[in-house]
Amino acid sequence: MILCIETATSHCSAALGWDEELLASRSVSAPEGGHAAALAPMVEELLSLAKAEGKQLRAIAVSAGPGSYTGLRISTSLAKGLCLGMQLPLIAVDTLTILTAGARRLRPETQATLHPMLDARRMEVYTATFDAAGARLSEDSALVLEAKQSLATEGEHLFFGDGALKVKGLWRERHYELLEELLYPEAKDMVALATKLYEAEAFVDTAYWTPNYLKEYVAVVAKNKVLQR
Repeated sequence: MILCIETATSHCSAALGWDEELLASRSVSAPEGGHAAALAPMVEELLSLAKAEGKQLRAIAVSAGPGSYTGLRISTSLAKGLCLGMQLPLIAVDTLTILTAGARRLRPETQATLHPMLDARRMEVYTATFDAAGARLSEDSALVLEAKQSLATEGEHLFFGDGALKVKGLWRERHYELLEELLYPEAKDMVALATKLYEAEAFVDTAYWTPNYLKEYVAVVAKNKVLQR
């Protein structure tokens, strides 16, 4: 079994499984800064379940970003602590790849070019492009969406994720689709991805690895509060 942890957005989740087998998953909507309180009980429950089922834990997988600075930092700290304490390898799974796996689970027959999008505030999103089979076509980027620069070129295009609502009606001359479900990256969609990385021994350095934040964290002081932007 691999324990998977995902906290790149306000949707916090954990899952336990191997390849296509999902033993259990848990998820909850965590308010800003609430990832720590939401995540620990879920992970503890899944670890207890694995022990009760006699399942051997082989690795810990964590969502690698991009996404919420606070969320990624919390899940990374927890995953590293578990790896060190249990002497397990750490696996990092790209968040947009996880989100794309979720879209393909919901739309297995799609032939569209896939555009996962995470909200990065205002009209900015974290995004990348994948083909219908889930193969990556572009690297992760922080992109400001503009009406004059359409991502929907020729062919079918499917946009999804909590940032995808920003493209609704943005490119009126283009044909594209928004996934009806408000989709978040989910730990249960990490399991098969993490298994492939485990089998390839694609582990990251537990001590020195850090998530892919894409943008530098900036704290600004306003009205005696520290805000993230």
